[in-house]
Amino acid sequence: MITNYLKEYFKENNISQYEIERRTKIARSKINLSLNGKRKLTADELMKIAIAFDLDLNKIKGIIQTK
Repeated sequence: MITNYLKEYFKENNISQYEIERRTKIARSKINLSLNGKRKLTADELMKIAIAFDLDLNKIKGIIQTK
């Protein structure tokens, strides 16, 4: 699941939800709910995160396709 990938990435790189909010302009409340499985990330939010943190879009695509 994409949120598991993101949670692991943020944990490994010591990136806080505050930092995600700062770089993406996505509210921390939305980030928190999404990362804890209580809300789905929108495609726009996922793209903002991927761009802000230079994530591998092919890896994200692969995770989504295996779902």
